[in-house]
Amino acid sequence: MKVRVKLFGAPSLALEKRELTLELTENATTEDLLRSLPIKEKDYLYVVREGVRLNSKSRINEGDEILIVPPIAGG
Repeated sequence: MKVRVKLFGAPSLALEKRELTLELTENATTEDLLRSLPIKEKDYLYVVREGVRLNSKSRINEGDEILIVPPIAGG
């Protein structure tokens, strides 16, 4: 199945792109999606669908638009 992924912050800089399409297996989870990303630092990324942060076992659906967002720090 195809999933559209939008990248923000460090992930977009690492891949030098803001958006990509991933081909995932049926019943893929958020964890599977993160594993398929060709970037090193994945442990602290937020995966968001329709404004809701997903956990590592959330199912990804055909045609989903997923946002990959690093945590924001400030002071």
